[in-house]
Amino acid sequence: FISSSASLLYVPFIYTYLSMKKMAGRSFWQRLQFPAIMALIVLLISSETRQRIVVSTKSCIMKTTPEAGSSETKNVLYNSWGTSKSISTGKQASDKEVEEYKGPQTTWESWPEDNPFPCFPGESKMKTVPVQRSPSDTGLQFVREMKTASSTVAGVLLRLAHRKGAFLLDEGGLCRMRVDHSSAQHQKYADRDKKRSYLISLLREPTKRAISHFFHFHVSERKTDPTDANFQTFFRDGAEKWSNYYTKDLTMRDIDLQEEPHGEIVNDILTQYNFIAITERMDESLVVFKMLLGLELEDILYMSAKSSGSFTSGPPNRPCIYLTPSFVSKGMKEFFASEYWENYMKADRLLYKAAIKSLDNTIEALGRQKVEQEVATFRKAQEYTQDKCDERTIYRCNSKGANVGRNATCLMWDIGCGYECLNEISVGRDVLGA
Repeated sequence: FISSSASLLYVPFIYTYLSMKKMAGRSFWQRLQFPAIMALIVLLISSETRQRIVVSTKSCIMKTTPEAGSSETKNVLYNSWGTSKSISTGKQASDKEVEEYKGPQTTWESWPEDNPFPCFPGESKMKTVPVQRSPSDTGLQFVREMKTASSTVAGVLLRLAHRKGAFLLDEGGLCRMRVDHSSAQHQKYADRDKKRSYLISLLREPTKRAISHFFHFHVSERKTDPTDANFQTFFRDGAEKWSNYYTKDLTMRDIDLQEEPHGEIVNDILTQYNFIAITERMDESLVVFKMLLGLELEDILYMSAKSSGSFTSGPPNRPCIYLTPSFVSKGMKEFFASEYWENYMKADRLLYKAAIKSLDNTIEALGRQKVEQEVATFRKAQEYTQDKCDERTIYRCNSKGANVGRNATCLMWDIGCGYECLNEISVGRDVLGA
């Protein structure tokens, strides 16, 4: 079960062993030269290659699938929503639990037809830096949770702001928007003008998000060893920030998760947003978003921002980093099944299930058959998009890990990549042949 790349590490040692057997009876220094040369070869293997081999081997060893009838739920761990690995991550919300869920929920409302699209002139500094952290009470607003595929959704919103601004603003340009990793309280969204702003967020299954966060920011960026101890230490030490991360980030007010009923907090959050998308149901979420806001399919086309096994850089002048693929060990699964982790994610799990149920309610309100037809067309359009725009999309980090800088075809950093090609696509003409 060890990958072929990992097995290459054993070649020098096997060769050394055989060579030393042949040299039995020779002097100590003669026998030493072979293992010394082989050791040097191992050391010359790049650190990045060794890291990939070690992680690949661990991933192969650690991956497990629950037996039939097991109480564990088999879940999909998404490196991005488009590619997945079947991995059990302990106690999670099953489809049946979501279906039977009776807690806080809503039905997202369509943007009123007599209310103009919320496009307002952006601040002058947005011409050079589209991401602004200053509070705004109007425009497109995105509470962007880390490691939820938020860079891709931010790209959809950024391109939308450009497309709408081109003909809704007198001088063209970019509609005012907020797509930074800032909490709702920091952005003062409680004070927003609900008739002149559209507020959304995006949630991924909480434990999957936590795994992705650790591997991205600590294993990949900081070169932390992906051990059970390091994973647990990070989340235990950072409990004030990362326990019930979604709930703390999306709320508009100060909350006490120890004293207040979680249902009341979640219900309060739902009433403040225009829409909350689900990472694992990205296609449906984007189509529902499009239908609620009265958009065209062309407005929500995208090229993925980043995924594990590739390279990413983030802001300018930052070196490219290799995104180490995630894996779940036996120790991590046991940690996820613990009472400690259950309490750590309790409010977030409730909010996540509430958002899923709200998405389902909205699909029913819009007409399930109609939504399914739109999703099918969108998927065809996405297939066409990937074929047409793949070679023309230049990410800031290429496949060899080199930062191409200004040659990248992205609206900002690794966000909104391939936008020029995307803007040329007509779903009716190119996909449906209309």
